[in-house]
Amino acid sequence: MNKEAMREFMGRFMEMTTGAAVLGVVAVADRTGLFRELQGQGPLGLEAIAEQSGFDRRYLEEILATLSAAGIVVYTPEADTYELPEEHAACLADESSPYFLGGWSQMVPSLYGAIPGVARACREGGGVPFSDFGEEMVQGIARSNGPGTRLLLTRKWLPVMPDVVSRLESGIRVADVGCGAGAAALTMARAYPNSQIHGYDVDGSSLEHARRAAEEAGAGNASFERVDGQSIPSDPGFDLITTFDVIHDVVDPLAVLGQIRNALREGGCYLMVEPVAGDSLAENLHPAGALTYAMSTLHCMTQSLAHGGVGLGAAWGPRRAEQYCRDAGFSGFERLEVPNPFNAFYRVEA
Repeated sequence: MNKEAMREFMGRFMEMTTGAAVLGVVAVADRTGLFRELQGQGPLGLEAIAEQSGFDRRYLEEILATLSAAGIVVYTPEADTYELPEEHAACLADESSPYFLGGWSQMVPSLYGAIPGVARACREGGGVPFSDFGEEMVQGIARSNGPGTRLLLTRKWLPVMPDVVSRLESGIRVADVGCGAGAAALTMARAYPNSQIHGYDVDGSSLEHARRAAEEAGAGNASFERVDGQSIPSDPGFDLITTFDVIHDVVDPLAVLGQIRNALREGGCYLMVEPVAGDSLAENLHPAGALTYAMSTLHCMTQSLAHGGVGLGAAWGPRRAEQYCRDAGFSGFERLEVPNPFNAFYRVEA
């Protein structure tokens, strides 16, 4: 046995354990609003933070110690003060920031909740349906994906297709399939008031979030219906169809892609956004790949298998994405030049 290699592995394993434990404390700080209390305040002592926040002093002391040791909060021993740097606040306190990461503190515990079901399915088959992940997962996804989508969709992502933007401005029919809590659909509805945006999803809780958000925004050109991807209406059809991190989750990706193809009007196009991944395991042997496979095991793949699906998984890569689209009847497939560390963007033509 190579003891040096063993010690190196032990160190890496404990780093992962530390991260998992610290994320639990981050979740407490997120739920209590502590990050917002610290945002923009500069260095503060424990007593000042306790008085300002109203938190129990002893809990606050231990939470701040955890966050300080993890490098999330900056502790200055000489002054005995704590500070949340503005760069960290953009990721943890500002939900309008495209860099906001706070939703992960809800998503990861929800993933852990799926462990018993996934372990059982490993021996017995089946999986864990999306409904079993509960409201925390719905909110976590919305909070993780929503800020970036609201800020970048119409400013950075859609503008790489100027012809599509021109049509959106004039007024077309759009379907966002697997719309979730409605961030993408509502962003398009607000930016392009002449277009009609239809959001479709199978999760009732997500749709309720979307409908409330549409009402609050006064987005009368957005509607949301409980329809699965294989049943989206093909008459009168759509000029643009979008999916954001959806196809790899569904029961039958080929059938959904086929229905998207059928529902496109002549001259329409499909924007498919999927996780960034290489085409093989060898190309994905890095931390981002590990996260994609872990998410897939505990969430994406298992919710498909729960309904007897193919369990495509999140790391399916551009080669298989193109093949699936062509098998579904699409003739054009182009990877768009959208700088994004998490997602790949594809323009797919009928």
